[in-house]
Amino acid sequence: MNRRQVLMAGLLAVVLAGMPLLNVEAAKMTDHDNEHKAVKVVQTAGRDQLGDFAPDFARYNDDILFGEVWSKNDVLSLHDRSIVTVSALVASGVTDSSLKFHIANAKKNGVTKAEMVEIITQLGFYGGWPKAWAAFGYAKEVYAADK
Repeated sequence: MNRRQVLMAGLLAVVLAGMPLLNVEAAKMTDHDNEHKAVKVVQTAGRDQLGDFAPDFARYNDDILFGEVWSKNDVLSLHDRSIVTVSALVASGVTDSSLKFHIANAKKNGVTKAEMVEIITQLGFYGGWPKAWAAFGYAKEVYAADK
């Protein structure tokens, strides 16, 4: 297995089983394997959609979730964070517009159509077939131009 396959398998296990990551291959990775240049993620959807109605929630969404958590991408790249996020949403049964947003975000962060198809296929077996069907509906829309 290559590094990405090991990482994806380990992350999927963590998301779906809620167990700590215990992977010998992942443990063997050196610091230079995880070095990424941090990219600041700026999000305004919270304030745009909920700023007047739920200002604290909007701030948590924009400043904490995206501004801090997603911006801590020097160890886990935006590509890999996107895979984790899509996996968690699908496995949890969150198949609404937020899943479509995160699939589009994954594409923007370099997750290819082939990778997304394989991710959702794996999730179908481990997270539930109907959830995968729902996710594929959004993935087809997002990756439609990549035929």
